[in-house]
Amino acid sequence: MDRKSQAIHGQPAIRLMEVTVEERMAKLEANVEHIRSGMGDMKLDIRRLSEKTDDIKESVGALALHVEKSFSELKVSRAMDRVWFLLMSAALLGIMARAFEWI
Repeated sequence: MDRKSQAIHGQPAIRLMEVTVEERMAKLEANVEHIRSGMGDMKLDIRRLSEKTDDIKESVGALALHVEKSFSELKVSRAMDRVWFLLMSAALLGIMARAFEWI
């Protein structure tokens, strides 16, 4: 084949490749736009989640303070219980001492 026939036969293949490349580029651009919009949605979701975690941190902190306050009240009531049990034990020992004539 001479150069003229090679040039004629070679051009449609190049044009066919160019169309294919252009179509592929169009598909890639559409996919990239889809990915970008998806990333934007993900960023919004992450921001919402970070706000929710901040709210949860505040709730947990408030709960911890409430539990600590409850335990301090419990410690006071336990001290009162100990005093009560000591008084009951002393009274019981006094009754036993009189019954057995120890005093």
